[in-house]
Amino acid sequence: MLRYSEEENFRLTQYQIDTLMEIGNIGSGNAITALSQLLDKRIEVSLTSAEIIPIWKLSDKLGGSNTDVFGINSIVKAETNLNILQIFTKKSIFNLIDILSEQNKQKRVEITNLDDFDEYTISLIVEIGNILAGHYTSALANLLSTKYIPDVPILAFDKLGAIINEFLAMCSENLDFMLLIKTKLIIEDLDFYGTFCFIPSVETLDKFFEKLEIAVN
Repeated sequence: MLRYSEEENFRLTQYQIDTLMEIGNIGSGNAITALSQLLDKRIEVSLTSAEIIPIWKLSDKLGGSNTDVFGINSIVKAETNLNILQIFTKKSIFNLIDILSEQNKQKRVEITNLDDFDEYTISLIVEIGNILAGHYTSALANLLSTKYIPDVPILAFDKLGAIINEFLAMCSENLDFMLLIKTKLIIEDLDFYGTFCFIPSVETLDKFFEKLEIAVN
């Protein structure tokens, strides 16, 4: 079983960290391939990171709390608790919608909350999140020889800090630490920036390492 260190963090070997990063690369790679085909554009991916952090540090790890972003949270049905949190800048989603729908661009300048979108646009954003989460979890399920089924995504448009706080409120009350596997996406000619966050509960790590036959501390 994984255990605390004196600094109240979890100890992971470099091999365990490298393995978790590879899990993130496999999942995000599958999702990014789906998005690339959907948009017919090449997507740049920055280096995936993997670390166990106190839950209160999540907002700091994902950028400024006062930035307007879209958050798409997918709760994954599995043996243990898993979440895929997708964070996209406001402009990124607007540009994505421009490609995938015929809605007038000028109307989006005044958008301040989800109520300013029509039902079609909301459905489109949710479906994009659903496709990406589905491809991400499908790759991980194949790797770990298990079954992962993401629920219908929960969409939010707010300050990053508010979205993170809402996400944390949905987590277990006893959750003090979490595993964050983060991958950044960039489509330069589309002005598109996003972050995939694969967040299983710490207890899930034992399941991962057991299935991959990796010893824990």
